Amino acid sequence: MKKLFLLPGIVMFCLTAFSQVSKGDKLVGVGIGTLSYTNSDSKTSYSNTSTVYNSEGNSFSISVNPNVAWFVKDNLAIGAGVSVSFYTSKSTSSNTSSTNTSENKSTQPSVYIGPMARYYFGGSSKGMPFAQANVQYGIYGGKSKSSTSTGSSSETTTKPKGDWNAGLSFGYEHFITPNIGFYGSVGVNYGKSKTQYEYRPSTGTGYDYTSEYSRFYIPVNVGLQVHILGSKKKK
Repeated sequence: MKKLFLLPGIVMFCLTAFSQVSKGDKLVGVGIGTLSYTNSDSKTSYSNTSTVYNSEGNSFSISVNPNVAWFVKDNLAIGAGVSVSFYTSKSTSSNTSSTNTSENKSTQPSVYIGPMARYYFGGSSKGMPFAQANVQYGIYGGKSKSSTSTGSSSETTTKPKGDWNAGLSFGYEHFITPNIGFYGSVGVNYGKSKTQYEYRPSTGTGYDYTSEYSRFYIPVNVGLQVHILGSKKKK
C-alpha cells in the first residue's frame, strides 16, 4: 500500500528531472571557447653569421558563444548560435647587428553566426550527454600596424570576402538545478575563407593581395545552459 502512494511522487520527480529536454522547452545559454594569453621571447642565430635576432611579444584572445534553441521534439533542440571573438597581439623585433628596432601591433575582432541543432541522449536527472551540429558564416576585420625606430611605418587592413565553417561536437551537461546546467564539449570543425589585405606604407606605393585557405580545427567549449519550460508546463 505504501508503495502505491509513493508511485505518483516518483512519476512526478521523473517528469521534472527530464522535462527540460521536452518538446516546447527552450535553451538559452552562453559558452566560453578559446581564452588564452601568451607571452613570448625568442632568440635566433645562424651558422653563417654572428648576428642574433631577438623577438618578444604577447597576445590575447577570447571567444564568447551565446545560443538559443527550441525543442521541436523531445531531446532535439534547433536554433542559432553566435560566436564573438577578439584577438590582439604586440611584438618587438631587433638584432645584434643594428640599433634599429621594429614593432608590430595587430587587432582582429570577428563574429560568426548560423544555425545549430543539439540532441540529448541517455543520462539522468544529474546530467545528460549531447551531440551538436552547427554551420556558421563569419564576419571579421582588423588592422595590423608596423613601425620602426627609423621612422618608417605601414598599415595593413583586413577585409573578408567570405568565411564559413561547419562542425560536430560532443559534450556533457551537468545539472546544478532541474533547469540550469554547466556543460563542456569538444568537437571537429572544417572551414574555408577568402580575405583581401590592403597594405599601405608611410612611403612608397601600397598594394592589395588576396589569400584563400581552408582549416581543420578542434574547438573546446565550456558554458552555462538554461532550460526554460514551455508555456503549457508553466501553467
